[in-house]
Amino acid sequence: MGTKKVKISSVKRAAHLKSKKAPLSKQQQQKIKQKREQLTSKRENGQNIFSQKAHKRDNLAQRKKHNKQQSLGLHRELNADDDDDDDVGGDQLLDNVADMLDGDDLALLQANKRKRKAKADPVEEQQQSVGLEMAYTTASKKEQAAQKIKVNLLPIKSRDGEIITRTTEVDYVPKPKRKAVAEEEQEVDAEEDENEEDSDEVFEDSDDDIVNDEAPVPKQKLVSTTDLLIARQQEIERQKYRIGIICSGILEKPEDKMRNFNALYELMNDVNPETGIPNLFAVRKLAMISITEIFKDILPEYRVGQIDTKMQTVRKATLERVTFENALLQQFKKFLQKLEHLTAQVNKRGGQKTPQAIKIAAVAVQCMCDLLLSHPYFNYVQNIAQLLVYMLNCNYGTMRVAVNQCFRTLFSNDKKLDMTLFVVRRINHLIKSKQNNVHVECITCMMGLKIKHVNLDAEKENELKQKKLESHRQRLLSLSKKERKRRKKLTEVNKELEETRAEENKQTKHHKLTEIIKMVFTIYFRVLKNDPTSRVLSAILEGLAEFAHVINLEFFADLIDVLNRILEEQDLGYREQLHCIQTIFVILSGQGEVLNIDPIRFYQHFYRNMLVVHAGKNHEDFAIILRTLDEVLVKRRRNMSQQRLMAFVKRLLTGSLHLLHNGTLATLGTIKQTFQLTSVLDALLDTDTTIGSGRYDPELEDPEYCNAASTCLYELTLLARHYHPTVRRMASHIANGVPASGEGALPTDIGKLNAHELFAQYDSTQMAFNPTIPLPKQGEPKLKRGRHMYLRSDFKQHYGKILKDARTKRIKSKEVLQMDFLSELTKH
Repeated sequence: MGTKKVKISSVKRAAHLKSKKAPLSKQQQQKIKQKREQLTSKRENGQNIFSQKAHKRDNLAQRKKHNKQQSLGLHRELNADDDDDDDVGGDQLLDNVADMLDGDDLALLQANKRKRKAKADPVEEQQQSVGLEMAYTTASKKEQAAQKIKVNLLPIKSRDGEIITRTTEVDYVPKPKRKAVAEEEQEVDAEEDENEEDSDEVFEDSDDDIVNDEAPVPKQKLVSTTDLLIARQQEIERQKYRIGIICSGILEKPEDKMRNFNALYELMNDVNPETGIPNLFAVRKLAMISITEIFKDILPEYRVGQIDTKMQTVRKATLERVTFENALLQQFKKFLQKLEHLTAQVNKRGGQKTPQAIKIAAVAVQCMCDLLLSHPYFNYVQNIAQLLVYMLNCNYGTMRVAVNQCFRTLFSNDKKLDMTLFVVRRINHLIKSKQNNVHVECITCMMGLKIKHVNLDAEKENELKQKKLESHRQRLLSLSKKERKRRKKLTEVNKELEETRAEENKQTKHHKLTEIIKMVFTIYFRVLKNDPTSRVLSAILEGLAEFAHVINLEFFADLIDVLNRILEEQDLGYREQLHCIQTIFVILSGQGEVLNIDPIRFYQHFYRNMLVVHAGKNHEDFAIILRTLDEVLVKRRRNMSQQRLMAFVKRLLTGSLHLLHNGTLATLGTIKQTFQLTSVLDALLDTDTTIGSGRYDPELEDPEYCNAASTCLYELTLLARHYHPTVRRMASHIANGVPASGEGALPTDIGKLNAHELFAQYDSTQMAFNPTIPLPKQGEPKLKRGRHMYLRSDFKQHYGKILKDARTKRIKSKEVLQMDFLSELTKH
């Protein structure tokens, strides 16, 4: 098919081409807008009425001149002349015409000649145009400076309840826009010229100006302390806002915001490297804590591995994940290096040990503790643990307490036990290298270990059991019996073998626990053997008392000899003595029963120290006595004589009189349990002192010979009037012979509690009384009618006689009763 040509008129073609014009760019639109604004401002600020009239007169003179030249036939010749000869030729023509004119026409012609000569100077015209441009620029700046905008203020409420809105005018300050970044010039072929492209505006991220801190607070001349404090507070608030914006940006999309960590690292330094201005302590502390919280949120739970993406091909998603993990690992390493540098400044010799450096180091230690607890198996966490172990022996108590609490929490929450084993080994290495000259926190942190149910002989028992099962299996296979019976027995044996193999994970865990407890007891025994006078002896004895039930049997005899020597030779406090006694009785109550050891000397030590604890500062140490009493009065009651058992109960009840109510309840709970387990103590409830032999001596230190059977538990009558209602009820219960039901029986909620639960549940250190004290009953006060009291017995009669006479006179005279008592009394 052929194409048909259609003719279009020129008008339609022009309209079509006008509509097909390319759209204007942003820069062109902006230029056109600026030109329009300039024209509008010129029109608004145009010439005054006098200049307009002068302009009209000039136009009128030019029109007259033009008409004159046309009438003389000179217009065509003047237009035909060149621009170079215009001035000369025009002047000659005007001179020729001037000879033929006279009057007004000649004056007009001379005025036009002068104007022509004045316009002929181009330098003056250029200077005049420059002056006008400068005047316009100055006027526009003044106009912009005088421009103001309205700002809404907070509304106020009048007394009538009416809401009044307020506005004010402030100077308009335009925000500086980000300059456009020119697009890179694309290289074309070598033969063609390079074409410059129009630059489009590229807007960066909204928080880049805050991250880069491009708008700092302007410096002001501070003249007083108040101004300094105000400026400091303003700087802190500004940096708080900035840190918040940076942290929220990182948490929003950490893959694209890894570079923003550098801005936070700059705030951690003593001096900002970019500006050279010292950072405030509050800002440094806030930046450090903020980075720690970010890492706690974005760090993965697994250990990041190193993958070389150049040597092996990976998918795009895997490549992005690996790139992010590597960048995160680098930032985490950099942060840990900064924290290590802050702690090293106060630990090394010659470091900066200023108060501010010590405080910032304490914050750094706390940050490392938080990272260790939140991600105990991430990369570089072992480096954190190793540094914190050395901080256990630093010279600053706050740091030692923080690390001690951190390790206790780690030991109690660690399920894999790998990090626990690593930390215990590092502590052992530290104590060994320092030759036992360490702080107490290095020992007490191991009290948080969960090793109460560890059997160190379990591995040997397991091996023996597995060998027996294997030999039994082989014997069944070699027997010549019926096939069905042999298969049945073989299946049962294989099932038992599979059960033992299924416990491999438990065995691995028990193996780690065994290694941990061996390391702990290595530390304890080294201190007891080599340095029994060390300052950590109290903590060592406390640890032995806590973990004495898992000690191997082969160490029992030597350990008891060492503890006995320490008790007799060393000048120990009551707390250390109680820990030694508790350790010995825990050993003797368990597997140590097979040992042929007479514990009479340990009974004497314990009997002597029972009255040391009172209701003062050491009341919390009564828990040690309670744990030891469980071993002595409950577990070893059958190995004690009646005289010794009665002496311990009498001494315990005597000590309960000067304890707090929770300690008294715990004491009565132990005595109640002892009464329930043996009937020997019923003699202490009898007030007849002729039963026993001799007289009770409460000051004798040997419980065997103090004649406790000759006394009675008189303290129960005093405790029956105690201020605490539960103590009164418990004392009455014991005095009635510990009945299970009937008169004097305890309620179920109190009777089921043991001594330790009573001590903890009725503790009032948190200013809470259990049970709650009832409010007094509200009642109206009774108003009693008073009576007169007289110093002299005859004054009442005399006083009555005076009143009677006065009342008689008033009735006769019918006047108001008025009299002077003093004058009447002096008359009589």
